[in-house]
Amino acid sequence: MRFTLLVGSSDKHLVEFNFNQLCGTLDIRVDDRPVFQSTRLYNEPVHEVYHFVIDGAEKSDVRIEKRRKPLLGHRNTVYVNDRITQVVDRYF
Repeated sequence: MRFTLLVGSSDKHLVEFNFNQLCGTLDIRVDDRPVFQSTRLYNEPVHEVYHFVIDGAEKSDVRIEKRRKPLLGHRNTVYVNDRITQVVDRYF
């Protein structure tokens, strides 16, 4: 599952989220710089939260909540400054 979003109104930053459920790899980047990377081989939790702050001329508080579906797929909810900005719901 891969998605991108622009964060900020005057000082824009590109947030990229890339998760591969089969390989267990997760990569979150802001402006092509890694913020969070992990590899999980066996068990994946049902609910995970990734929280980071983007500094610059405009400070943005970003939280991505990843919820695993029963068989395959995820629902990702993205909050910027405690407001829902995007919901990505995909199977596989």
